[in-house]
Amino acid sequence: MSKLLGYGFLILGVGLLVLGVNQLGIYIKNPDTFPIYHMLINLPEADRTISLQQGSMVLPVGFFKVSGLLSIILAGFLFVSVVKLMISTGVGMIKPNTRDLARDLVAEVRRLENRGANG
Repeated sequence: MSKLLGYGFLILGVGLLVLGVNQLGIYIKNPDTFPIYHMLINLPEADRTISLQQGSMVLPVGFFKVSGLLSIILAGFLFVSVVKLMISTGVGMIKPNTRDLARDLVAEVRRLENRGANG
């Protein structure tokens, strides 16, 4: 059963990788399609205004464009870590447990020794 789950995690990780790389490519080519970037660059001037001791200052839209691009990069890193987690979990569940293999090997050797001593 754990091997089946392992294959499921592996397939899920590879599927996420294929779909996510495509989607991330779309976001990099056209950042306006990324929701956080779109929201940041369309902030009204009242929301971009900060109060200082000397008066008010309106932050330029470019400042928020950089923040939006950084959010796309951070989403990419998050995506890569989730894919790595899925694939490593799947591979870990698929590979055989060495203790089980050793136990089976010892039982087989004992069975062969008993057969050799009796036969």
